Amino acid sequence: MAPFPSDLPVPQDDGACSHLDGLKLPSMSLSSTSGDQVDVSKLSGLAIIFCYPRTGAPGEQIPDEWNLIPGARGCTPQACSFRDEMGELRKQGVDAIFGVSTQDTPHQQ
Repeated sequence: MAPFPSDLPVPQDDGACSHLDGLKLPSMSLSSTSGDQVDVSKLSGLAIIFCYPRTGAPGEQIPDEWNLIPGARGCTPQACSFRDEMGELRKQGVDAIFGVSTQDTPHQQ
């Protein structure tokens, strides 16, 4: 992974999402990379759903002005940390983790 430029904007927590912790989600079917549909309202147990702007690929150029989006360059380390800490998250009661991006399922596969 390439090092982060030192002048990246830092995301600020303005509290706008504080109400989302523990929120019951409405019925919403999302395509998964396994080919299944996941209705997030029917998930049992504790699930983490995180959103990120895009999935890159080796050799793929970063879009113009990508570094101007606060947190955009941090989405890969965040996603990898979920993978790396899955054992600890399971001990804390997490049953599933889902990442949602703006790209279609074939691009994610």
